[in-house]
Amino acid sequence: MAGKRKSFLFSGRGIPALLLLLFAFLLPAFSGAEGNIILSLPKEVQCYTHSEITVDAPAAGEAELRLYDSLENPWLIRRESLSAGITRLPWDGLGANGEKLMSGPYRMEILLKGEDGREYAASASFQVKGFAKALLLALPSSEKLYLDGGESWFVECCVPSECIVAMEVLDREGKAIYTHSVLMGDPDRDVIRWNGVGNDRKKVAPGEYSVRIYPKLNPDFDHVYPLTVEETSPEPLPVSVTGSVIPERGMTDAEIWEIMMRPSVVINEKGSSLRFKLRESPDRRSPSVGTVCCATQGLEVLALENGWARVRAWNYDNAGEIIGWFPAEQLTVITPAPHYGVLVDKRAQTLTVYRDGTPVGTVSVSTGLPTERKPQRETPPGAFLTDIHFSPSFAQDGLRYDYPLRYQGGNIIHSTGFVRIPHTSWSVKDYSKNLPLLGSKASHGCVRVSPFADADCPINSYWLWTHLPYHTRVIILPE
Repeated sequence: MAGKRKSFLFSGRGIPALLLLLFAFLLPAFSGAEGNIILSLPKEVQCYTHSEITVDAPAAGEAELRLYDSLENPWLIRRESLSAGITRLPWDGLGANGEKLMSGPYRMEILLKGEDGREYAASASFQVKGFAKALLLALPSSEKLYLDGGESWFVECCVPSECIVAMEVLDREGKAIYTHSVLMGDPDRDVIRWNGVGNDRKKVAPGEYSVRIYPKLNPDFDHVYPLTVEETSPEPLPVSVTGSVIPERGMTDAEIWEIMMRPSVVINEKGSSLRFKLRESPDRRSPSVGTVCCATQGLEVLALENGWARVRAWNYDNAGEIIGWFPAEQLTVITPAPHYGVLVDKRAQTLTVYRDGTPVGTVSVSTGLPTERKPQRETPPGAFLTDIHFSPSFAQDGLRYDYPLRYQGGNIIHSTGFVRIPHTSWSVKDYSKNLPLLGSKASHGCVRVSPFADADCPINSYWLWTHLPYHTRVIILPE
């Protein structure tokens, strides 16, 4: 009897079979029902390694994939147009902007809005396990190299683990006219320099080239940039009266961009950490009116008299506006990097990135929250230039901060702070202390940015770290 009943239920005859058919017919109509769309990934995924996300869709439509770690941190939002049936999506095991993911369990979710008017959802769990040889960062200092020995040209590099980093300079035909390799540590940051001399030990001809930087054991994950080689560097710009170095509220994007791209008058010393006093009068023995930083802090030159410059700036010590005197012979003029600019609005607690004059996007930030005992935590306004990248992360007051971009003394643009929650064989980053404070003053003076990118805006701390080269303009508006 048991065998006979089994045959009756599943042979397509009788009422139970009709119910099954009815259920199968109605199933896709349940919005978001699990199983209507099938999402699958390898059991283990390695960062910086080619893998696939497989989607079996019941209908064509627009899909959104989201990646979460065990604390529900959203590391990837990806939109795809899918056809009905099986689609294989390539994935490198990285976050939204190419961030290296920490090892541990992850969950990917998909929501498909089908052309049939229905929604389908599914999820898949898997493990991220380690990473292949890679470059976290590869950024040239400039798009131009001068053969007469002008400003040094270099590529800033950073690796997550020891590896050999190779650099090739290619001519228009793709031939390598210069090659160089550097062993970098675990983890490490380094600068690879080139002076325009090729493998034949002769200066290359002026013209258009490309630069390719890659980990030697993982060459698919390379970075390629254009490079123009010119014979003669431009004449240094003279120090002169500048006009305002920051825009006024209500200006158009074009007006803001024009101010961003103006050359900066800065103190002619290396690095951004040295500090100098502005004087009350044009005399080295005159009392100090405040402190400014060298190399990256733009000064508004109001007048030049008898070898001295009367300048306006914002005090590094308390962010107040100051006007004072500084020896003109110790000043120089630097032209900002040409393509990107950053505008931080302390009143709105936002950061906007411009590319070639057009806003890329705006995100919430936290600038400095001063206290009576620590007024220096107020983020000073002004016009600045980014310095050389110094580290992929740093620690302060029990938290770690990723992807720091120094622009003035100890003030940095970086991710919100986190602590690592350890597990047996993996750990996860907990951002719950700083992340909810974005949009309000909360930092020690730095500019905190979310580590997560929004679906409609690519900007996060890693994007800034990997897109903004040496001497990118950063303007911070006062309140």
